[in-house]
Amino acid sequence: MKRTAEIILTVVGMVLYGLPVLLSTILLNVKDNPEVRREIERGLQTAPNADQMGAVNMDQMMDFLGSFATFILVAALISIGLGILSIVFLKGDKKPKAAGIILIVTAVLMTFGTVGFGLFAGVAYLIAGIVALVRKSKQNTEDVQTVDV
Repeated sequence: MKRTAEIILTVVGMVLYGLPVLLSTILLNVKDNPEVRREIERGLQTAPNADQMGAVNMDQMMDFLGSFATFILVAALISIGLGILSIVFLKGDKKPKAAGIILIVTAVLMTFGTVGFGLFAGVAYLIAGIVALVRKSKQNTEDVQTVDV
């Protein structure tokens, strides 16, 4: 049985998980840029509630942004890798149940793992996983044994 729908949905999910990879890579590249740091400081000073924020340590804030971006990058890359593994399992209808379980678990965990940035990718993985589990593969007539009475 062809698993074209599941494979296409998995590829769509992988492309959508590429967006958090792209965004976190950009954030990691600009976090050490002094111009970006000055713009963030200027934005914090001109914020409407700047007097209520108190003193903000920019070094800690930039370190947090770097750690946050790294976390999202790793989660999205793991999601893409598990999507590739699922496609390998779906290709040729080898292990569709395992692929469906991997896709559903990845969808749920990595939607939270990417802090919501992978929501639409998670939906694509979830649909592909459900379809992979629900769809029955055709049995060959040669495989069915008959009992003569």
